[in-house]
Amino acid sequence: MSRTSTAMQKYLDATTYYLKNLEATGAAPSTVHNYAKRLESFRRFWEEENQRDHSIQGDPGFTDVQAWRDRLIDTGCKPTTVRQYLKELGMFFSAVSDETLGPHRFYEYNPISKRLIPDTRKLERRPYDLILTDEQVMLLWRNNPPAHRRRPEFWPRNYAIVILLLTTELRNAELLSLRLSDLDFQNGELTVESGKGNKFRVVEFPQIAQTAVRLYLSSSIRPSTLSENDFLFGTQGDPKGRTGQAQGFWKRGTAQWLSALVERHVLAVTGVPSVRTHDLRHVGARLDLNNGMSFESLQAKLGHESVTTTQIYSGKLTARRQRKKAALVYQERDRQAQRNADRLAQA
Repeated sequence: MSRTSTAMQKYLDATTYYLKNLEATGAAPSTVHNYAKRLESFRRFWEEENQRDHSIQGDPGFTDVQAWRDRLIDTGCKPTTVRQYLKELGMFFSAVSDETLGPHRFYEYNPISKRLIPDTRKLERRPYDLILTDEQVMLLWRNNPPAHRRRPEFWPRNYAIVILLLTTELRNAELLSLRLSDLDFQNGELTVESGKGNKFRVVEFPQIAQTAVRLYLSSSIRPSTLSENDFLFGTQGDPKGRTGQAQGFWKRGTAQWLSALVERHVLAVTGVPSVRTHDLRHVGARLDLNNGMSFESLQAKLGHESVTTTQIYSGKLTARRQRKKAALVYQERDRQAQRNADRLAQA
């Protein structure tokens, strides 16, 4: 039996124990039913992620819960609902990781961190179409490291990641799974072969993203000895897993690493805190919509099965005055792409 199937069986056993204990301690049948639905929802999502991404193994962890939370948000769940679901899942993990269970303890810890639970007051003040203003997006286009930037040597990588997320609107796992061979510079296309449900799609790879990636590749961050089939973005480490070894191997970055990187970069450039990688996907979708892209085209770009999800995802179509303003964002994007190209020509 594989690690994943063993871990899944453990989760099922823990669920059975937890629900039976709820019944035994006097919980109402409706309460037990609702908890069972919530635990099954997480189980189905976690199983899907295991099938899609073979790098996810072992017991559920922080990034699994984070991905489930983002899925709930993306499918239109209200912040208060997401908060409640996470608290219910946290109660489950707390119960089945309780030290008093002794040898019958299922888990060593509860993976539901307070960092994952939405602050409903903050989220209600920042709907999808107001995460970043147009002016803040234009700041992100610019390839000018702030003077106070920590670790400026990693700017080309971080800039390329943020530009890719804004322009191609890839999911976290899709960006982390990108290989150099997935990028078609000649035709301006990017192939996503590890999308949700293992679906294949091709999206536009605009000039600003092309130039940002080329500047990243011309830096020493990604070793020049790697092949086109190696991950585009990653970290270096030795066989024991310690990162930062100059002569070590190249490995796929984690979702937590990517999220922290994006949050730091956006904060340093715009001053806006707590912007997630998935937030940039929402911002990019909103810009495309207000720049004239149809819902059907945006749906194909995002890889959504339902156009309803796309409508929830991209926020509201703004007034005509604001749509004209959105066009200015793309004009600035094109100007920055040319500046990047000039920088490459001078290198």
